[in-house]
Amino acid sequence: MRKSLFFVVMLALMTVVLVSPAFAAGEVQLQVNGDMVPSPILYLDNDVTMISADTYARLSGADFSEAGNDFTITENGNILSLTNGKNEAMLGDQAVELPRAPLKTDDVVYVPLRAVSSAFGFEVGWDTEKWLVSLVRDETRDGMTPFDLLAKSTAASQAYNTYSMDGTYDMDMEMMVDGKLVEDAPQNLATTLTGQIQNDPIQLYMIQKVNANEAGQIPEMVIEMYMDGEKMFMKMPDQDWLAMDLPFSPEFWKEQQDIQSDPLKAISQMKEMGILVNYGNDTTVNGQDYYVVNASLDIDKFMENFQEMFQSAMQATSSGEAQENPADMQQQMQKIMENAQLDYFYKILINKETLISDIIKFNAKMDLTMENPEPDTTQSGEQAAQEMSMKFDINGEFTIGGLGEPFKAPVIDNNVKNMEQTQVTP
Repeated sequence: MRKSLFFVVMLALMTVVLVSPAFAAGEVQLQVNGDMVPSPILYLDNDVTMISADTYARLSGADFSEAGNDFTITENGNILSLTNGKNEAMLGDQAVELPRAPLKTDDVVYVPLRAVSSAFGFEVGWDTEKWLVSLVRDETRDGMTPFDLLAKSTAASQAYNTYSMDGTYDMDMEMMVDGKLVEDAPQNLATTLTGQIQNDPIQLYMIQKVNANEAGQIPEMVIEMYMDGEKMFMKMPDQDWLAMDLPFSPEFWKEQQDIQSDPLKAISQMKEMGILVNYGNDTTVNGQDYYVVNASLDIDKFMENFQEMFQSAMQATSSGEAQENPADMQQQMQKIMENAQLDYFYKILINKETLISDIIKFNAKMDLTMENPEPDTTQSGEQAAQEMSMKFDINGEFTIGGLGEPFKAPVIDNNVKNMEQTQVTP
């Protein structure tokens, strides 16, 4: 049976969602400390730039909260209090005049960008020709910029060859086929993920448990995945281990290991891939003090560098048609991404004592539409789906631990099958 390119594209997109942000272009552009902010939610109101309060909180590292018509932006102990429709705000006990009142519409709160950012120490510039707002502010913690801290955290982690990770994430989703809602599809999935990683030689073992929060909709699934320097193995519920080629070549893994072992190279790669970082408010978890670094992606930069990586993956994988026609796979991927709406944001909590990234929190949103490149009839004679659209909202948190503990690989028996011995169907 012919392997479905449509099915393979869907799998690839589920991987990309964890590393992709929003990129629908707006008229007004925003630059923070020299970096372009991907798809800021901005609009002009009589020459006053209004910004989504959530967006401002992300790019500045502030915390935003709302209670009815009252809004609060907090950063480094400074509190700005605003009210929907009111032109006066309070920064601590000092009044701040606003050129436009905050506006709450649907689920979005808009605030005047210049007034709010100036209140928190940004220098604000405006380029009329480019319709570009620029924000500049020196931001350090204990003398370190966010990238300085990340470099030191990377160096600290190099002292350990192994570590474990545990986490959970919830995924709300909506699926439509040919314009009709798939009502019996799960609307919320809860996932737990536990695993261990070894850097040299590379090994990875993950156990994923997935179940629908709607009672009785689907049973819990346990999926195991193990990878070494030569093969990847996967075990689905009630099935034997399945062996497949690595999604990337051994040379690629070696290159990435070399980069991650050098803090300066690692930071350089982050910048090349369009990762934008800033400080969030310091926090305390279970009595331990943490620096907080916020990170998001500039989708344009990311996609430029992702293309080469994606081509390598398609050439290395043993996925039938995708392997024989990597150009087709790439073309389908690019077509889908052109119309997709994506957003990805995460927080890294770095232990102030050890400089290890103990906790990672993330949110990913994806809204995409895919056309089936193989709109043949099914085995039952019914017309196959022509178009599928999906919306996902994923929130999760992972903790890092088990530093330096011996790696424990799973027992893979002699019944393991190769990927080419199985058939992939849509």
